[in-house]
Amino acid sequence: MRSDKGYFLDDFKKEKPPTFNGEMDKSQDVEAWFLGMNKLFILQNYSENMKVKIATFSLKGKSYIWWEDVNNLRDIYKELTWI
Repeated sequence: MRSDKGYFLDDFKKEKPPTFNGEMDKSQDVEAWFLGMNKLFILQNYSENMKVKIATFSLKGKSYIWWEDVNNLRDIYKELTWI
């Protein structure tokens, strides 16, 4: 399984993974992005951790803002000891 950052950067530049901006003008936008990312993951055999990094890097606009909000909430929940 590939997880080396050098490989990742080279492959990332070559493959140009699809991006998703969170706008859903067409109902197929999310599905097309997901299928494109999955195709890249199958081709490159990335580790699960690297898949997350690649997928989140390809989020743009509203979808990236959403992802940052999710991460911020995770950090808040980690600090709450009574949960």
